[in-house]
Amino acid sequence: MSRSRTKKGRAGPKPAAPPTPAHSTAIPSNPMKTRPQREITPEERRRTARTFWLILLGFFAGIGMLVAALAWQGKDARDYARSVREAVLAGEPSPNASYSVGCGQVKPGPLPRGLTDCDVQVLAGAVSVHLSFEGGREYLLSR
Repeated sequence: MSRSRTKKGRAGPKPAAPPTPAHSTAIPSNPMKTRPQREITPEERRRTARTFWLILLGFFAGIGMLVAALAWQGKDARDYARSVREAVLAGEPSPNASYSVGCGQVKPGPLPRGLTDCDVQVLAGAVSVHLSFEGGREYLLSR
């Protein structure tokens, strides 16, 4: 059956839909009640559990690596700060003097990787070393 055209170019009436048989395959209003649920096999359950645990393990391994990297970076900087502090204390600062000096003047050489600034402060004979890291972290070594 072809559609006939009218004078204004509109399509003519559409043919009626064929009647549905009594054993229709139409989806009922709630398909979960009429269809049997699929069984999850033990193999699928094992794979799902293994994937979950691997994702969880990967997450904690990543956090651990991040913490280890920051600790390693901090260890080098703390060792550098201790050596600068010991160099200042070896000069026996006067308990009557207070001053601030850069670490490069006390211990020549480059700063450890990740450090942006290092200052030594002597306040009434007490020595403290202030370190500034990339990213805004700071560390103060004093006694």
